Amino acid sequence: ILLLESDTTHVGGRVRSDYTHDGYILDRGFAVFIEEYPQSKKMLDYDALQLKQFLPGAKVKLLGDNGSLLATVADPLRRPQDLFTALTSPVGSPLDKLRLLPLFYTVLTRDINELFAMDNYDDDDNDEEETDTLTCLRTKYKFSEEFISSFLAPFLEGIYLSPLEEQSSRMFHFVMKMFTVGLTSLPKGGMQAVSDQLGRKAEGLGVEVRLGSRAVSINTVIVGNDDGDGGGDSRGEYLVEVDSKGDGKRHAVRAKSIIVATDFNVTRNMLQNMDTGSNLEQRRTKPLPTLPQRSVGCIYYAFRSPAPLSDPILVLNGEGSQNGRRNTKDYPINNVCFPSVVQRNYAPDGYELCSVSILEKALSGHATTIGVGGDGGDDHASLDAAVRRQLSSWFPDFATDIMDESKWIRKGVYVVNNAQPAHYGKDGDDGSRCANVHGGRDCSTFQGEAMPVGLFVCGDHMATSTFNGALESGVNAGDAAGKFLSGL
Repeated sequence: ILLLESDTTHVGGRVRSDYTHDGYILDRGFAVFIEEYPQSKKMLDYDALQLKQFLPGAKVKLLGDNGSLLATVADPLRRPQDLFTALTSPVGSPLDKLRLLPLFYTVLTRDINELFAMDNYDDDDNDEEETDTLTCLRTKYKFSEEFISSFLAPFLEGIYLSPLEEQSSRMFHFVMKMFTVGLTSLPKGGMQAVSDQLGRKAEGLGVEVRLGSRAVSINTVIVGNDDGDGGGDSRGEYLVEVDSKGDGKRHAVRAKSIIVATDFNVTRNMLQNMDTGSNLEQRRTKPLPTLPQRSVGCIYYAFRSPAPLSDPILVLNGEGSQNGRRNTKDYPINNVCFPSVVQRNYAPDGYELCSVSILEKALSGHATTIGVGGDGGDDHASLDAAVRRQLSSWFPDFATDIMDESKWIRKGVYVVNNAQPAHYGKDGDDGSRCANVHGGRDCSTFQGEAMPVGLFVCGDHMATSTFNGALESGVNAGDAAGKFLSGL
């Protein structure tokens, strides 16, 4: 088994981290490790990751008379000592807090399969099909607009990177179960440690991992080839053109079976141009379906201790998108985290790291065209300035340092253009299928189109727009390829 990885240093795809020369860990886009993901629990050694947990709940920046109100949303289900804090929090009305109980009951009493099979109906129509999350929050649970805007929207949009009306209500129930039952954390080595552990496990099972090798194209199928070396059979073989970054040359790799394990757009382009002798070639005049991809940005700042917050907790922008104070050009922040407070290893001793997440709508107002890695230079000057201004209003005691670029040093800017595939919507007229299927779609198809024999597809776009979805689709494809090669 040969694994081709385009990166020259590590495996991991979008689950990657950069390690700076002065001791910081910069995940490529803010991410947390959700411990309750079922496939993660099956495949990963949590003890080896040396996880440090976030506190359940969140801090929420609200509009206040002094402009600096940080309220706490506590989770008394997992921290009963926080019950008073939860009841007295200014985030949500007493009725909103009461209406959380049916939501908690739903996610705690149903397993994941039941949540994905569940129709999100109201009391008057038990046959209504799945809805978008905003409709679900309003009609099924009847949360107030203020509670949705100040807490649920920044929380869920920070996870799924799209407006609530473009999110699946089944995916909402799924992630609420994950957060309600389990904890979120950060590994000692950053999110890269997760990918590295999977890579080591693969190598331990005999997989050859070839770094710096980008699959450029699947050129052909050799049908019925029997050249005496035992390499051919009636089902054919594939030739994969590989761009080797080590010697700058292209090589051909021959295989009886292929698993295409890339993001949606790369997969689509490779399959679109594949010369197979199959009905896929007809797609050259009729393109394969497209699927919207969600983008997200992240800015990291390094500074001397202490951090503005001493608790290992996420900070959400609850000032409201409707009044222009969230996800806009002048108010770009969706959420803030201090990873070094959660996991000390993210920054050297005596220093801290701040992570600021910016969603696509806010990114579009700035010159954020640079890809993963680097600080972006002047391309991100306006975004950096807007983020600093907003952070200063959130943490007024630290405002002077935040605005001083020699004290709060910008360590990295990441814009991940294909961070997640869309996961809500009916099948499109072009055959597009969203990433909202627990357990994964048939890995011998892509967007409803049958693949040539022996070719399989995996990725979050083949299951759910989550790390769990990527893992379970990979397991599906690996099992299918193994059966194929075994003649089963």
